[in-house]
Amino acid sequence: MSTQKIVVGFDGSPDARKAARWALDEAQRTDAPVELLYAYEWPTYVPAAAMMPAAAVYPDADTDDAVGDMLGKAIAAAGKTHPCVRVGARVEHGTAAVALTQRGAEAGLLVVGGPRHSGVRALLGSTSASVSAHARCPVVVVRGEPRATDPVVAGVSDSPNAGQVLGFAFEQAAVRGVPLRAVHGFSVPDSGPDLLCEANLAAVAAQRHRLDEIVAGWRGRFPQVPVTTEVLVGAPGEVLAEAAAGAQLVVAGARIRRALRVALRPSIGRHLLHRARCSIALVHG
Repeated sequence: MSTQKIVVGFDGSPDARKAARWALDEAQRTDAPVELLYAYEWPTYVPAAAMMPAAAVYPDADTDDAVGDMLGKAIAAAGKTHPCVRVGARVEHGTAAVALTQRGAEAGLLVVGGPRHSGVRALLGSTSASVSAHARCPVVVVRGEPRATDPVVAGVSDSPNAGQVLGFAFEQAAVRGVPLRAVHGFSVPDSGPDLLCEANLAAVAAQRHRLDEIVAGWRGRFPQVPVTTEVLVGAPGEVLAEAAAGAQLVVAGARIRRALRVALRPSIGRHLLHRARCSIALVHG
């Protein structure tokens, strides 16, 4: 595991507190420091009654004191629950998504809270979706209340960063002492009435052979992790979201994406953000 800093998007909300607990548990296992990042954006001007620009408004001393007090209490609470973890705080003036993405350039892991999306939020976007699309380090979106014995699920695609996804997933399974399920979603080439035709069976067998080869290299590095491989027929995003049921963490690959492409061509990661009920780790290549 990397001992680079774990940066948590923290605003004091229940989702943020859950994300902080996840990050503290991870830091306790890996000896990484944790940074609680609070970001807030203020308008550059306030429209007056006549709709004319007024003077710029910035955080006053009371606001700064309240933010500092909230972060101080969070650090004190972390000291009680995770006394061996090094915890600090940072305040940024700007949007949370931008601040987290920028801090991710120096971090080993970004952690944010994320309730399951509604259809409107999935369409318009959110902090977790924006950070997941643009960060340059792995991003974990924390949700659900998993059991400590629940497995880790890895979505293994044909992308170049399949090895990175598996490496991250094996590490997570190893430090938790749980099994790993390596899942590959595959849309069969012949979608006619006979899905069990010879061509489809041969294609699935070839995909299974390739998946076993990819996983084999990581089995040797993590012999203590029980691992199963599965090729499931269907769209990769749908397959992975269904496989994540009953998991404590689902790991998938992600690419740095342009805004228009994010809006028009949802990725597997964005699909998971909309559908998965457990925590999601998106590993960027």
